[in-house]
Amino acid sequence: MSYPVLFSTLNIRGHELRNRAVITSHTASQSFFNPALPAATYIEYIRRRAGSVGLIITQPQLWQPGIVQPQWLIDRHGELAEAVHAEGAKIMLQIVHLGVYGRSDPDLHAPPLYGFGVNQSVAGEASHEMDDAEITMMIEGYRSVARLAAEAGFDGVEAHGGHGYLIQQSLTPEFNSRTDRWGTDPTLFARRIIQAAREEVGPNRIVGYRTTTDDLRSPEDGGIGFERGAQLLKKILATGEVDVLNTTIGYGGPSYSRSIPDYRHGDAPNIPPVERLREAADVKIPIIGTGSILTADVAESVLASGACELVAMTRAHIADPEHMLKVAGGHGHRVRPCVGANDCVNRVQSGFPEITCFHNPEVLREQELAVLPTVEQRKVLVIGAGPAGLKAAEIAARRGHDVHLYDGAGRPGGRLRHSADTAGSALVGSIDYLFAELAELGVKLVSQNVGEGELQEIAPDEVILASGTRPNVERAFAGAQAAGAIDSSEALDVHLGHRVFVYDTLGANEGPLVAEALAKRGHQVTYGTPEETVGPQSGYLHRAQYVQTLYGVVSRVIVRGRIGFIEVGTALVATPEGADIDTLQYDSLVVVAAPQPDLVLVPVLKRLGIAYRVAGDAVAPRLAAQAFKGGHEAGLAV
Repeated sequence: MSYPVLFSTLNIRGHELRNRAVITSHTASQSFFNPALPAATYIEYIRRRAGSVGLIITQPQLWQPGIVQPQWLIDRHGELAEAVHAEGAKIMLQIVHLGVYGRSDPDLHAPPLYGFGVNQSVAGEASHEMDDAEITMMIEGYRSVARLAAEAGFDGVEAHGGHGYLIQQSLTPEFNSRTDRWGTDPTLFARRIIQAAREEVGPNRIVGYRTTTDDLRSPEDGGIGFERGAQLLKKILATGEVDVLNTTIGYGGPSYSRSIPDYRHGDAPNIPPVERLREAADVKIPIIGTGSILTADVAESVLASGACELVAMTRAHIADPEHMLKVAGGHGHRVRPCVGANDCVNRVQSGFPEITCFHNPEVLREQELAVLPTVEQRKVLVIGAGPAGLKAAEIAARRGHDVHLYDGAGRPGGRLRHSADTAGSALVGSIDYLFAELAELGVKLVSQNVGEGELQEIAPDEVILASGTRPNVERAFAGAQAAGAIDSSEALDVHLGHRVFVYDTLGANEGPLVAEALAKRGHQVTYGTPEETVGPQSGYLHRAQYVQTLYGVVSRVIVRGRIGFIEVGTALVATPEGADIDTLQYDSLVVVAAPQPDLVLVPVLKRLGIAYRVAGDAVAPRLAAQAFKGGHEAGLAV
């Protein structure tokens, strides 16, 4: 397939973008904003991706009004702009204030949450209603960030008017019912910010605006509504100062999973609202379409349809920083795909200081985990073709080692392969990618178990033992095996009775995915967990969807439920305090529990004197992202 539109240039206020792919603003590394920590980590992360796209909108600086921008921060942004320009891309800085969002108490120095009224954030904190002088001071805060961008040599700025942040709050009746000038004209705040940005960056730099295409709320519910939103946007764009319109959808909070769709939503689900808004608001400037535009084929199709002039391929480039370069060079089949796991966003929502990628461990570790040629080629035997083993084999082969890959299972992927039968089937793309890469590198999988005889015959210089795990249902509760419990990794491959009790002790995605899949097969499923809520370790965006994806399909959900007594077919479920919840009758019991590392070969390796290192779940059964990381590190270590 050719990509005539995707690889065509676009001129925005005198700045020529070499292609139509954009990396939109996303918080990636908080260390960049800490003078005690190095800036190089984030700069290298962005630089690696700047060679692939036409435009990068960098992570926002979360500021408070009245704070003077320090010179060290201006200098860091200057280094960032130089790095991006050296790779041939353009760079903009997003300016945003969150407003009535989250909580202020984690930071003892933070002021209260600023709002246009006394409202309450989703996290349960009330806001301070700004007076006229404070709103003016807030606009000056936006101005100061625009000034920083200009002084640092950025090509422009983008005012964020979506995701339920302060500008969108100013437009939303629930948050702004004022009777003064800021309420009678709800666009005034946004227009003043755009005016301030233009004054600071001047006539030759880009001013962008990010809008929600539809806040997914009705005016009767305190929302804007699509029609009113289009009218407000039309008035904002009538200033004539906005050069490019970025898009999103929803109002943040519970709708955030719509803004950044995961593996459930398919390709480009947010583009139809973009088309609708373009017509309703009579948008004449270039539009950036967003939301699961993850491949060049999808990007070209969206652009060719005329829905937008630019496409956000942010997560696609988190997964593979050379995405567009590979496509342009005829190597599109070797692009590491974004599989929609949303580990990147979920880490930010969990308050972690840095993002990662489900299967690209090099994110924000580009220098630390760089794959360099080996000084001396070694014969490396990798035992196990799950995430850790496949990744270790790939890295060792890329370094120039003679790699031999063995696994006794009939197909690669380990426990992750079972996600193929769930709504998370796209996750298997991470396994398929590595398997294809190994073929490119000349590494073949031998479907055979390895014992002492094979070790002596192969005679490796070193072994990477990525042998994974064995089910251990007893870890869920004492007596699980006697009660006929089946491990979740096997539940979708065996015959189960009609009434299924899924008991999840891990609190990650596996339990809800398995329960949902069984319910959709026609089983009457009760999902239970001793946790306070469903999936506390699954990530914010996944949890936000459980109302539809789990509660909407299973017969019953029990939280804070522990198995107090069990015999085949009957389970007494009680609270942690010992109060009975119910006595459940079931035909099949599925448990989600930490498996047991499979280290049966360790004594053999020691007896034969073969150097080895353990990787992935064989070290400690954790999440797939950690297995990919462990495999990468093992491949570098040999």
